[in-house]
Amino acid sequence: MTTPFGAPAGAMETFIEVPFELGGKKVFPDGLIRVKWGKKVWVALVEVKTGTNELQREQLENYLDVAREHHFDALITISNEIAPAPGVHPTVVDGRKLRSVAMYHLSWSEVLTLAVMQREFRGVADPDQAWILGELIRYLEHPKSGALEFSDMGASWVPVRDAVTSGTLRKADKDAAEVAGRFDALLRFASLKLGQRLGAEVTQVLSRAETTDPVLRTTALTNMLVTDGVLRGQVRIPNTVSPLTVTADLRAGQVTCSFDLTAPTDGRATTRVNWMLRQLKDSPDSSASRRSSPVSEPELRNCSASHGRTLRR
Repeated sequence: MTTPFGAPAGAMETFIEVPFELGGKKVFPDGLIRVKWGKKVWVALVEVKTGTNELQREQLENYLDVAREHHFDALITISNEIAPAPGVHPTVVDGRKLRSVAMYHLSWSEVLTLAVMQREFRGVADPDQAWILGELIRYLEHPKSGALEFSDMGASWVPVRDAVTSGTLRKADKDAAEVAGRFDALLRFASLKLGQRLGAEVTQVLSRAETTDPVLRTTALTNMLVTDGVLRGQVRIPNTVSPLTVTADLRAGQVTCSFDLTAPTDGRATTRVNWMLRQLKDSPDSSASRRSSPVSEPELRNCSASHGRTLRR
């Protein structure tokens, strides 16, 4: 968990509620992690929130000041808040305080997902550590642990949904940007839960520009919401034919999930259509276009004549 934050793979020590002097008063970060590898020492402060408690800007800035004074490397926060994009912290702080100290965030969903994947799919050789990890998972999954799942779209959801329905939503509305960020947080949460079940790394699909500048993604989603009344994003699942596209249509009140794949371009038209039909052979009986028998040339000609030579599922 600490390697992505710059920690070496060395001996780790952990401490709780270490007192520090800052401006004539004492502050108590929830934890401190120290990792040693040869002559290299990496140190990070840790701040934790549970339940509906949110991270506080003033508190985080105090800990960043402590970390700078003591030449620590990072501040790690853990809460139920889910960052709207990779590398984006859910709490905005003074950027000048991040010049010498990095700040990272983990949601409790991420912690639980990493723990489950380690136990179920990667394994733990030491039986004592395996038992401790199992107890951690059991604790985090308990409803009273304070490690909550993504539960709603925020206070702005209903006003934005109603504005989309009435056609009064504008790009400048702050609520629209907030809902856009919550939608991306939902996709990240869904990716974590799906990855936890599959034992694979499921990630949200973002362009390089959107990863570098999350404002671009928020702006694109807001424009989509105002213009078309939809929110759309993609999730990459290992060993699938394409990213999974999730579309929330606020006007229709529908959520659609779909994969896009390219049909063969060689052979006769009936060969290509029958190839598509074979992809549906194991689909549920409730599928609108489920068909087990091949299509014939006369059927194809009739379909082409009726639908302008375009076949749609």
